[in-house]
Amino acid sequence: MAPITMDCLPLQPVPISLPKDAPSPDDTDTMGLSIPDDFNDDEILARIHLKLEHLARLYASGKPLFPRHLLADLDAQIDQGNEEVHIDDLDDVSHTYSLKVPAWCSDFERTTYRIGYSSIQNLTCIHPSFPEISLRDTSPISICYTSSAEYPQAPLPEVQAAFAASRRKWEASETCAALKMHLAQLERKMVRPVRKIVAFGLGTLTGLEDEFHSSRALAQHAALGSMVEVLGRRRLQQNSPSQIPSTNTTSNIKVYAQDPAYTDVDIALLHSIGITPLDDPKGFLEIDAETLVFSVSPNVPVKQVVADVCWPAAMIWNTVMPEEKENVRWEKQVRGGEEFWVVPFTTDPDSVRVRRMVREYTSVPLRDSNEYFGDMTIYVR
Repeated sequence: MAPITMDCLPLQPVPISLPKDAPSPDDTDTMGLSIPDDFNDDEILARIHLKLEHLARLYASGKPLFPRHLLADLDAQIDQGNEEVHIDDLDDVSHTYSLKVPAWCSDFERTTYRIGYSSIQNLTCIHPSFPEISLRDTSPISICYTSSAEYPQAPLPEVQAAFAASRRKWEASETCAALKMHLAQLERKMVRPVRKIVAFGLGTLTGLEDEFHSSRALAQHAALGSMVEVLGRRRLQQNSPSQIPSTNTTSNIKVYAQDPAYTDVDIALLHSIGITPLDDPKGFLEIDAETLVFSVSPNVPVKQVVADVCWPAAMIWNTVMPEEKENVRWEKQVRGGEEFWVVPFTTDPDSVRVRRMVREYTSVPLRDSNEYFGDMTIYVR
C-alpha cells in the first residue's frame, strides 16, 4: 500500500522568477492543460499564465527536472544525518526542508518524510476548482511528509514460504514464459550488455492478508530472478555451462530494489534472495547505460526521472502511450451524491522527454495473461 503523501512547503519560500514577456491571459491552453473558463479572477489568472509560461520555457530548453547531480547531492545530505536539506528548484534557487516531521504535520498523523518527485504534469496542473493552488511554490524535487495505514505484517518465515510458493507459480505462468522469450530475443539487439537491474515500486511482501496486492508484489519480485536468468545466461555459461543463474547466484548481474514501503522483514527476505534494497534516491543513482530498469505502476514518476538521470540499456515498465492518446482533461464524477474531480494523469505519467527516449529503443509489448503487471512493454537499446 502506497503511503499517503502531503505536499509540504519549504522553510524558506522564495517566489518563482517569471519572464517579463508573459502570454496574454486569454491564451487559455498551456502545457496541454487548460485553465477553467469560468474562473474570473484576472489577477490570479495572469499570474498563473506567467508561471506556466516560465515552466514551459524552462522545460522546452531541455533543463532537467531531475538532474542526477541534484539527486546525488540530496543523497549525500541525507547520509550525513542532517535535520535539514537544501534543494534547488528549476530556477536554481535553494529551498530548505526539514527531515524532521514538523509539528503542524504531526497533527495530521504524518510520521516520516519522503522525497517528493513532481512530474511535469504535476508542476503544470490546474485544478478546476482551485486554480490558485498552482501558484504555490513547486519544485520538481522536494521533501514531503507521509504516513501509512497500519496493516498486519506477516513474520519472515511466512513471507519466505509465500515467496517460495509464488515463485513456483510465477515460473509456471504464461506471463513468465512471455517475459523470458521476448527478453531473450531482444537481448541479442542490445548495444550494451545488462550488468545491473534496478526495480522501483514493486511493493511490500509482508501484507499477505491482501491477496490481490500480495500476489502481484510476490510475482514481481520473483520476475527479477527470471530476468537475471535470461540476461546472465550467456556470460555465465561461458564459464560454467551447467549452471543456471538466479538472483542469488554469481551471474555478474547485480539486482537492486527501491520502495519506501519495504519493512525490516522485506529487507531480510530481499537479501536472502540476492536483491539489495536501496533507500531513495539511491536506486536512481545506480542507473547507468548497462542497467535494466523495472517498475510497475510506481507512486512516483519513474519514467520522467530515468529520462533525465540516464538512459539505461533496457526498461520493463508501463507502456508509453502516444501523445494523442494522453488524457489532459479533468473529469468530474459523482460518488455518494458528492461531486469530485479525477486528475487526468497517473503518478508515473509519460512526457515529451519519455516519448523521445523510447523512440531510441526497440520495444515489444509484454503479454500478461496472469495479470501480474498490467499493460507493460519491454524496451531495449
